[in-house]
Amino acid sequence: MGLTIHYTLSVKRGTTVRFVLNLLRATARCARKIGCAHVGKVLHSTETDADAPPFFDCAPGHERRLHGGGRGSNGWLLEVWPGEGCETVVFGILQHRRILAPKPGQAKWKTRYSKRSDWKLDAFCKTQYAGAHGWEHFRACHLRVIQLLDLWREAGAQVEVHDEGGYWKSRSEKKLRQELEDCDRLIAALGGVFKDAYGSGEVVAPIFGYKNFERLEHEGQKEFGGRIEPLRKSLTKT
Repeated sequence: MGLTIHYTLSVKRGTTVRFVLNLLRATARCARKIGCAHVGKVLHSTETDADAPPFFDCAPGHERRLHGGGRGSNGWLLEVWPGEGCETVVFGILQHRRILAPKPGQAKWKTRYSKRSDWKLDAFCKTQYAGAHGWEHFRACHLRVIQLLDLWREAGAQVEVHDEGGYWKSRSEKKLRQELEDCDRLIAALGGVFKDAYGSGEVVAPIFGYKNFERLEHEGQKEFGGRIEPLRKSLTKT
């Protein structure tokens, strides 16, 4: 839970692998230029980078491969770490073979694939907890993700974005900051409810590490208390 950028990258059928690889290399160059903390290698979806640093909420020493591998898909990916506290953001294209309905009389568990395929990537990047290091750091991380998505759009790829911070459409840093502050207060209030129910040692969340957690929790209870109260009652009964 937390402020996240959800996005879908896609290209037209017939797009060459060379175009995708060149776009990924351009993405890597741009990511370095705008100050991302780490830029991975352009890899096939079945590969991993054993030399990658530990990313936020990921297995230490390995880049995430949540979007790659598996039967019916293949492609090329690049992983970028915008900055401390931010999730890794993934760029690339996977070839997804379309799943067909079973033939009459055929076992449902036996998957059938169409010869046609879609070239796209559905992904997301949670930027919220970059805010633990202050507004300017969060702003930089969030806008780095947006800049890289802009690069894909300008290169001719189809880019669909749902930015919970509202920045993708508004390009308003004021709106982005307001959404971040609202999310901080809500998550702090929810965290407080779980801590009260299970004890401070039993619940772990990044928001507890914020220096101003108690203030955020208090403000969140005032603002969202009516919506949170049913959860508190339910946890108390449990």
